[in-house]
Parts: sequence; C-alpha cells; structure tokens
Amino acid sequence: MNQPFCQSTTFTLDKAHFQECFEQSSQPVQNKDYRKAAIIGAIGIALMFIEAEHYYIPFFLIGLAILEVFSVLYRQTWWVWRQLMGKSGYSQIKLIIDEKGITTESEHVNTQIFWSDVKAVEKTSKGLLVVHEGGKNYLSNSHLNEEIIEFILKHNK
Repeated sequence: MNQPFCQSTTFTLDKAHFQECFEQSSQPVQNKDYRKAAIIGAIGIALMFIEAEHYYIPFFLIGLAILEVFSVLYRQTWWVWRQLMGKSGYSQIKLIIDEKGITTESEHVNTQIFWSDVKAVEKTSKGLLVVHEGGKNYLSNSHLNEEIIEFILKHNK
C-alpha cells in the first residue's frame, strides 16, 4: 500500500531568513520606482518659483521626494526590520507539506495553501517561490530536503 506523502520541518523566522525571502522574491529596483519621487520633487521645485511668500509646501514636497528616494534605496532593510518587529519575528514555524497542500503553523498564524490554488512554483537560486491565489510564498531550500523539493515541484502547473 502506498503511503500518502506527509513531511514536516521547523525553523525560526530570524533576520537571515527574512533577508533571504526578500532577496529571492522581490523584483529588482528599476528606474520607474523613482518616478513618484521625481514627480513630487518637480512639483516642489515648481512651487518654489510660483510661491513667493511661503516656502513651507515646496520644502515639504522636496523633503517628501527625498524620503521617497530613501524608501526605494533601503526597501529591503525597512521590510526586514518591519518583519522582525512584528509579532511573527523570531517565532518558531512548523511547515507541513502533504497531499492537500502546504501548511504553516505558528503561535500567531496558521495558514494552508491547497495544491488546487497553486498557479506556479518557481525555482530560485536558494529556494522555491509558490505563486497561488492569495499571492506568493517563499520556501527556503535550507529548511527542505530533496524529497520535499521534488514533491513541491511536481505540483508546478
């Protein structure tokens, strides 16, 4: 009799894990990411020539444009810091892969991704990116063995 596939692993959501998740799942920075900062800065500079008496709004807009540039430059640092400061930071996660799907259990959140909801499984240099109805989830190869990786890749559509 053939046994149904069911394996589990546990890991901690630490800084290294979040950095790997961001690096493997985010899009690289492009010129269009700076578009909002350029528009806000241009409006601020234009208002400096129009507004002769009060420069509060133009300086505020220029400062906002600079802040927007920094938010693009340091988006990984900001994202990792937010994850670590949240209630899930440094918590233990139990990852269960079985015939139904991928289940994650922790003290704060329990989620399940059914195989029928999985649209694609993308292999990255350090893990797997599971694209499903609700978004994307990243699974690091450091927490998975070869048998689990092959089983997940089998569900790629």
